[in-house]
Amino acid sequence: MKKKIREKLEDLPVDVSKLPGWAKAQTRVDPTDIKIPTRRITINIDSDIIAIFKTEALRGGPPYQVAINQALRAYLRERETKRQAETKEAILLALNDPKVRSKIRSISARAR
Repeated sequence: MKKKIREKLEDLPVDVSKLPGWAKAQTRVDPTDIKIPTRRITINIDSDIIAIFKTEALRGGPPYQVAINQALRAYLRERETKRQAETKEAILLALNDPKVRSKIRSISARAR
């Protein structure tokens, strides 16, 4: 089987982009390079928070608007991770409950 596949691969041209009907191969895109569209909004943020982000920007960090966006994104990721962990913990606790275990056994017995 492997021999047949190897023979078929050897028959293929190395660069198919020059064959009639074939377009040049597209380059792969790194998902981290994709720019998510932004939207201009008006938001009220405390002056001291803005000052912290602007100070970080002056020290060589990203522009303060970008830094605020990154902070919001990091917060949302952390919150989602925490929720997933809490859900997982709740499921594991429920599986240790004898009533839940007997219900699962009865459901699986009916399914047989």
